[in-house]
Amino acid sequence: MTFRSSPLFHAAATVIAWAVCLAIALDRVELLFVTLPLLVRLMWSTRNMMVDVQAFDLTVEAGPRTEGEQLAITITAVIEPRTGPVEILPMLPALLTPLRAMVQLPRPDGAVGCELAPACRATGMLDFGVIWFRLWDRSGFWVAETRKERRVAVPVYPRPTVIRALPAPRQPGAPFGLHPSRRLGGGTDFADIRPFVPGDRMRRINWTVSARTGQLHVNEFFAERSATVILLLDSFSEVGGRPNSSLDHCLRAAAGLAMAYLRHHDRVGLMEFGGLLRWTKPGAGPVQYATILHSLARVALAPSFLLQDLAALPETMLPRHALIIALTPLLDERFVRMIMRLADQGRDIVLLAIRSDELSQGYVPRRANDPLIRRLWLLERDTLLRELRGHGVRAAHWSPSLPIDTALQTVSRPVARRQVA
Repeated sequence: MTFRSSPLFHAAATVIAWAVCLAIALDRVELLFVTLPLLVRLMWSTRNMMVDVQAFDLTVEAGPRTEGEQLAITITAVIEPRTGPVEILPMLPALLTPLRAMVQLPRPDGAVGCELAPACRATGMLDFGVIWFRLWDRSGFWVAETRKERRVAVPVYPRPTVIRALPAPRQPGAPFGLHPSRRLGGGTDFADIRPFVPGDRMRRINWTVSARTGQLHVNEFFAERSATVILLLDSFSEVGGRPNSSLDHCLRAAAGLAMAYLRHHDRVGLMEFGGLLRWTKPGAGPVQYATILHSLARVALAPSFLLQDLAALPETMLPRHALIIALTPLLDERFVRMIMRLADQGRDIVLLAIRSDELSQGYVPRRANDPLIRRLWLLERDTLLRELRGHGVRAAHWSPSLPIDTALQTVSRPVARRQVA
C-alpha cells in the first residue's frame, strides 16, 4: 500500500506558508492564529490513514460470452478501519468497453462493492483481475492506494456471420450428407435417364419419356455425401483496429462457415497458421462447434521466423480429400507460398482475400490514402489472385462492407483438378 498526500493537502500547506510569510512581513500575529486550526487539522489527519483492504473478492458471470454481450463483474471488499470515500479502479482488458472509476462511501461495517457490466467488444481470451483501491481520508488531505489481484479468464466467442452460399467440395467423403457427388445414388440432383431394370423403384419412373418411347425409363440422381472441411486462418498479419480489423472479420466468417457446414452434417476442423500452428481435429455435431468457437477465441498474432510446412503434415491433421477454406488479408508472402504448395499437391482450396485497403483507411498516413496508391495496391492484389487461380485455387475478393455470400457465390463450384507435377 502506498501512502501519499492529496492535492488538497498541498493547497492547504501553501495557504499556511503564505499566511506565515505575511505575518512576518506585515508584523501581524493574528494571521498565525487564523491558520492554526488548519495546521492542527493537517497534522491530525495522518492518524486516520492506517487502513487496509480485507476480504477482497472478484466474481465474474460463469460461462463464455459472445461479441456484443455484457459481462457481469462483481467486486466486494471490506475497509478496516472505516475511512472516507473509496475509489475503485478496475484494470480491464482492451477487449471490453472502458469504464470509469467507481466512488463509494463505506457502509457502517466497512463493506464496499460495485457491479459492472462492460460489453465484450471483440473476440479473444479475457485475462484480468487487477483492481486498484484509492482510499481517501475524511478530510481529503491524504490518499492511500493499494492493489488487489484475483486472476479471471473468460473466453469471448466471435459472432457468426450468416452464410447461405457454401462452396461445394470436389471430393465428398462419408456416405451421408447433403453435397452431391459424381457417383449415382439416392440423391436429389438429376443425373441421367436410363432404361428400367428389375429392382428399380416405381417412383423413379419417368412417365413422359416412357410414354414417348414405349419402354419404361427411370431417372438417375447423384448420390449425396458429406465432406471434410478445414478452415485455415492467416494469423501472420492484421489490418485495422479492433473490433473491425481483418482478424475480427475472418474469425466471424470462420464461425459462420463452421456453423453452416456442421448443419449440413459435414466434418469441420480448424487450423491457425501463423507464428504458431494450432490445430483442431475435424468432427461433427454441436460439441465440435463449441470446440471450434473456443479455438477461435484463442487465435492471436504471434510473430515468428519459424515456418511449419503444411504440405508435410500427416493425413490426420490435413486430410488430402478435405476442402480447405483459407481466410486471409493476403499480406504475408509466407501464407501465399504455402497455399500455392498445397494447390500444387492437388488440394481443393478456396481462398477468401479480405479487402484490407478498406479496413486501413483510418490507420495509414494521408499520403498512403492517395487514389493512385490504392489503385496500384489493388492491381497487385489482382495479380496475386490470378496467380493463385493459375495454381488451381478458387480465389475471390471479399469486401467487409458487403455480405460474404457475394464472394462465396463466385467460388461455389469446384474447378477442374490440376495434374500434380
